[in-house]
Amino acid sequence: MSNHLKRGNLLWESSRMFLPEHKEALLHRKQQLKLVEKPQLDEQELAEIGIVVLDALRHELNVHVTYWEDGCLHDLVGTVDKFDSSSKKIKLKTGQEGSYIAVDCLKSVVRL
Repeated sequence: MSNHLKRGNLLWESSRMFLPEHKEALLHRKQQLKLVEKPQLDEQELAEIGIVVLDALRHELNVHVTYWEDGCLHDLVGTVDKFDSSSKKIKLKTGQEGSYIAVDCLKSVVRL
């Protein structure tokens, strides 16, 4: 290899340095790209979710819930323990724990 090519590579060698601030900014950008928007369900989809939730509440059926929180979609499996119409939240019981999920953050509710 000629000396010219070796010297050319050394010219850009300093650009390989990565500052902690650069790494943090890239990680932050990567997380921002993963974020999804809050789902906007129409009336028909909300009615279908309502039917499944009320049916699961009456008969203590297990459901798989997909919901949005802080830009990410999360999945839970459990039984519907309560529906609070004043705050528009459902309480999903998963084992010993219970989670409150806002109805406007629901993406889907499916019977198991």
